[in-house]
Amino acid sequence: MGNYFILQLFTVIFALSIVTTTFNKRILGFPQAIGVPIVSALLVFILQWGASLLNGNQFININIHNIENAVRHIDFYDFLINGVICFILTSSALKFKISDLRNHWKPISILASISLVLCALLFGGMLYSFQYLLGNTVPIVVLLLLGSALGATDPIGVKGVLSSVKAPHHLMVKLEGESLFNDAMCIAVFMTLLSVIQGNHFTFLGTVNSFLYETTVAAIIGMAFGFGTLRVMRGKHEHESLILLTAFLASGSYLVALFAHASAPIACVIGGLIVGNKWQDVIGEQETTEINHFWHTVEGIINSFLFTLIGLELFILDLNVHMILGGVVAFIILHISRFAANFLSFSFFPSFRKKSYNGSLTIISWGGVRGGISLALILAVANHPVLSPYSSILIGYAFITVLMSGVVCGLGLPAVMNAFYHNPNEETTGFKGWYQRLCHKMNRTGVKYIVGEDADGQEIIGVYNPERILDVKDADGIATLHDPSKMAEVNQLENPNNF
Repeated sequence: MGNYFILQLFTVIFALSIVTTTFNKRILGFPQAIGVPIVSALLVFILQWGASLLNGNQFININIHNIENAVRHIDFYDFLINGVICFILTSSALKFKISDLRNHWKPISILASISLVLCALLFGGMLYSFQYLLGNTVPIVVLLLLGSALGATDPIGVKGVLSSVKAPHHLMVKLEGESLFNDAMCIAVFMTLLSVIQGNHFTFLGTVNSFLYETTVAAIIGMAFGFGTLRVMRGKHEHESLILLTAFLASGSYLVALFAHASAPIACVIGGLIVGNKWQDVIGEQETTEINHFWHTVEGIINSFLFTLIGLELFILDLNVHMILGGVVAFIILHISRFAANFLSFSFFPSFRKKSYNGSLTIISWGGVRGGISLALILAVANHPVLSPYSSILIGYAFITVLMSGVVCGLGLPAVMNAFYHNPNEETTGFKGWYQRLCHKMNRTGVKYIVGEDADGQEIIGVYNPERILDVKDADGIATLHDPSKMAEVNQLENPNNF
């Protein structure tokens, strides 16, 4: 009859997912991508504390070792990277407008490539120095491997955060676009560093050729599946068959790209972009709404499942004071590295410096939420013979960094947004008020924006307090002198073509 292991595993995970999502929704009220891992972590701590308290009790006995073994047997990499990520990426791509990508492809490309590589390099170098000072030296190539895994922003986490923030459209496009496209670069850099660690021959030209092959072939596969899906959609279909078509688009393009040794994330993203931007010409509005509703539901289920699993990874971590402090320092270093990498990357392109909304790069840098992809990559290789001596540091630092990224970057993003975009309802009292005042110091110029709409419903971004530029106060702080020549500066700050 079998041992029903798979059914037992799914039942337990679904039950835990219900508990964590319900508690987060009714008590914490955090975005799901942030609240669920926190609740899962708390649940693990309570379970471990209860097990130690009931140790030796003849009526109730919780065997933590059995739970740890069960968690260790979960192939996190296979579940995410070779499994559900294709549905997550396709769901996001179906809703992403090609017109937005066309308007903002340059900054998205910089964020998803140059910034990611620089972030990994800066993170690895600074963390190596920290470990050296502690007297617990880790090879820099191992820390670069960790930095490459943590360099990718997570599409689930980013979407979860943006859903709770009233962000200007151009910032949402850049953050979502980066999270869609930087996975391929992250995996490419990660696998290259892993190959170096394993002692394989490495050449820069060979790596570039491999990357070009992977992206080109992936683009061809994605376009073939995208246009093929649109072709099949023409004519009469049941709603169920249309939903199955988009599901096949996700899994089919991803699987074929894997067999072709191409970038599977790019393949399913391109396929999703083509279908999502063209299906209104093929199927009706009702069908489109129902398909989007299906994918929204699938996203919610996968998110709950995935972030509950992330919380359960605490069972296989030997958390101690040194590990927790090291993880906190690793997060701070990662946060600094992302800011430095983004500002350094865009400094190579003066046009972005001259034409930029005040605070755009600060908000984008802060909004880089990490998630399951980073953990999956680390968990997949942490027990490799060459990396096993550093597995506790790799897994521990990655887990703490991902968790703190959700809490600090995710929950802190609204306050950072308020520092540059006027919000009449921002917090002014208590801890939130203090934190909001702290975030306002990021806005060194003091110029803030207000977002509105024109008669056609198009977004308009205008300077909320132009008097900071146009008016110059005298020494007594009372009289003001109007400076009309600075109106050009205000116009530049409001330019709709800004970055």
